[in-house]
Amino acid sequence: MTLPRGAVRVRAAVAAAREQQRPALVAYLVAGYPDDAASLAAAEAALGAGADMLELGIPFSDPVADGPVIAAAAQATVGAGGGLESAIRLARSLRDRGHDQPLLAMGYLNPLLAAGRTAGPRRLAEAGVDAVIVPDLPAGEDPPFERAIGAAGLGACFLVAPNTSDARVERAIRASTAFLYVVPLYGVTGAREHVADAAAELLERIRTTARGRVAVAVGFGVSRPEHVRTLGRHADAVIVGSAIVTALDEAGAEGVGSLVASLTRPG
Repeated sequence: MTLPRGAVRVRAAVAAAREQQRPALVAYLVAGYPDDAASLAAAEAALGAGADMLELGIPFSDPVADGPVIAAAAQATVGAGGGLESAIRLARSLRDRGHDQPLLAMGYLNPLLAAGRTAGPRRLAEAGVDAVIVPDLPAGEDPPFERAIGAAGLGACFLVAPNTSDARVERAIRASTAFLYVVPLYGVTGAREHVADAAAELLERIRTTARGRVAVAVGFGVSRPEHVRTLGRHADAVIVGSAIVTALDEAGAEGVGSLVASLTRPG
């Protein structure tokens, strides 16, 4: 199978981290929050502090998979006129400023389809995005849109959870060209005190099923260096979102850089 060029770049970043015997760190930010300038500064701070990839959240008014921190940021950005264009502007600005790390766009199906089944993915790719995560799109539910994603040169990352059936896990593995996104708990995004007790077992089961066909990433509830270390023993990449948005709220780009640096520091 020939992989989309964006998927190749994501896989290369994961492989580079693996060579250093650590998981790749994916830092999440809501694009355009609290405004374009602050969002760009936070993204550059995260990359400068060692994030291997950035996940750019496309602001949406009804982010059903997100907890209160990310939902509030997304809704505030939508209220200020943000949306898909916020992610396109942020990706383009990062590329214009010379940042070469993989960029992933996390967006719900509604705004992506509103932009056009082929036009949305194409515009993201043209701005410098490498892959997309669509949390409310199960693998195989919209084959034409999946084909449009690949045709634009974008990798795809599908989600699985503890209650995902074996058949759907296999379908998600086959459809995920960049990485498979494992949600190790029930509920929405948000920083938590402890990682889910069953997370390691779930990750190992899914990695066994994947058999090296695609990298396995884990997110939701990851907020501390010890979480990254613990989950990183069982996953190829670790995604941190709400904690980074909170750091931005509390201490601006400097806070984002400090948090990401702590997450990438060897234990």
